[in-house]
Amino acid sequence: MDFMSLRRNIQVRKFNSNAEADAAEKRDLWPPLTPAERIEATWSFSRELWKLKGEGGFEPGLCRSVARLHRR
Repeated sequence: MDFMSLRRNIQVRKFNSNAEADAAEKRDLWPPLTPAERIEATWSFSRELWKLKGEGGFEPGLCRSVARLHRR
């Protein structure tokens, strides 16, 4: 997708307060999405925040630093 096609699809809305913006987001953005789409969206937001903080490039999971496990 090129920049010009993105530009034509942008919507701008002005809100008088954060509470009004939050209410509009809950009303308009999330309800039409399926649960899987909601999870993907929140995961993508998390990755974006990690990149902004300079912590990107990894996905959290189990620590794999254990070299050997000895059982008795």
